Amino acid sequence: MKKHIYLLTIFIIFLSSITSALLLFFYMNIESNMTVGLTIMGIACFLAGSSFLTLLIYLFKNLYYRGEVYISTIHSSLRQWMLLTIGIMGLVTFYTLGVLNLKTGGLLVVITVFFELMIQSVSEN
Repeated sequence: MKKHIYLLTIFIIFLSSITSALLLFFYMNIESNMTVGLTIMGIACFLAGSSFLTLLIYLFKNLYYRGEVYISTIHSSLRQWMLLTIGIMGLVTFYTLGVLNLKTGGLLVVITVFFELMIQSVSEN
């Protein structure tokens, strides 16, 4: 798969998920079924955030490597920003549940960083 098609697919995922998140926000009656509403909104926000941040880190890597980027660079950008988005959504969930403090937030950040380091070490071998 070419890089441009892959990036276009990620951009289309971003546009469709941000559109669906906005439509859900304005037109969904969340009081009828709170669990389903929050789950659908969480999935839409996750896809929007991770695809936008993937494109952002790809552009930074493109500048840093001076245009010498490959498909593996896009894969690693996608993985890193998905982990970051999961971490941010975990922090928001902890805050919503009322259990967020310095220790739980720091533990979630450390787990996310170690998970990324583990994936990098496995993929290099």
